[in-house]
Amino acid sequence: MKIQTVLCPVDFSSLSDTELRLATEVCETFGARLVLHHNLAAAAPGMSKAWEWEGAHLAEGISEIEAEKRMAELLARIPQGIATEARISRGPVALLLLYLVEELNADLLVLGSHGWSSEEHASVAERLLERCPCPVMTVQEGKGEGSTFRLRQSNLGQPVRAVVATDLSEPSRHAVTYAFELARQLPLELHLLNVAAARSVAPMATMGYARPEPTEYAVDLVETQLKELVPADFEGKVQVHVEIGRAAEGILRSLQSLDPEFWSWVSTPRAFCATSSPMTPPARCCTAPAARCGSSRRARRREDRRRACARRAL
Repeated sequence: MKIQTVLCPVDFSSLSDTELRLATEVCETFGARLVLHHNLAAAAPGMSKAWEWEGAHLAEGISEIEAEKRMAELLARIPQGIATEARISRGPVALLLLYLVEELNADLLVLGSHGWSSEEHASVAERLLERCPCPVMTVQEGKGEGSTFRLRQSNLGQPVRAVVATDLSEPSRHAVTYAFELARQLPLELHLLNVAAARSVAPMATMGYARPEPTEYAVDLVETQLKELVPADFEGKVQVHVEIGRAAEGILRSLQSLDPEFWSWVSTPRAFCATSSPMTPPARCCTAPAARCGSSRRARRREDRRRACARRAL
C-alpha cells in the first residue's frame, strides 16, 4: 500500500486537533505529504455542529487573514520531515473537498464528523463517504478528542483494537484487504465482523442438512468464510465475529461489546438511520474504502458539472 498524499480539512474547532494528530501519524508512518484545507464559507444548518456552536463563524465566517493565521499555527505544529501544504477556499464544502481529492490525487481523506444526520438531511461527512474516490478516515466528535487517543498505539501502549465489518461481497472484501494493509504498517488488533440476516440464515443452515440447531451451523459456516479472508501472515492474530439480525443493529451491538478505537465498513452511514434508536457508532475513528462512482453518461455529466463548479470556487 502506498499513501503519498493525505488531505485533512479543518474548521479550527477542537475536533481539528484530533484530525491533525491522526493525519500526522499516517503521514509519519507512510512518508506522505499532508495537505490542510479550510473552507471560509459558513456551514449550512445541520452540516457542522461545531460551527453552530461558534456563532461568529456560523454568521459570517472568519476572515481570510484570520484563517491564514490559524492555518500557519496548525502547520507549525506538524513535525519536521513531513511535507505540508495549505489550501483555503470558499464554497460548497463537500463539492470542494471532492474536487481537491481529485486534483491532489489524494490517497486518504481524514475528516472530522460532528455526528450523523437525520434521514432528511445528509451531513458533509455522509456525502463524502458516499462519493469520495479515495478512502475516508473519520473521527467522531467527542469520541476521539481525548489527548490520549492515538492511531499508532492505544493509551496503554497496546495495539489499537479495530473492527472490520464485511458482508462478504466483493466491495467489502476490498475493505478487508485495505484493513490488513493498514495493519501491516500500524499496530492494529483486527476483528472481522459479519451480520447475517435471520431470513437468510435458515435456508443456508438447513439446505441438505438435518441439524437440530441450524442457526448455530450457519454461524459456523460464516465464521469459516471470514477466516478464509485472513492472509497467511495474520493467521492466529485475527478474531472473527458473527451476529444474526439487521445489519446496522448487529454492527452497533458488536461495536458496543468490543469497544474498538477504530472500525471500518463498506455501506454508507445512511444505513444507520434505518431504525428508531440512536445509531451513532461508538468507535472513536472509522474508515471507509473508496466510493465506486457510476459510469453512465448521466453520471459522467454530473461529475463534470461538479468539477467545473468546484474549480470556480477555488
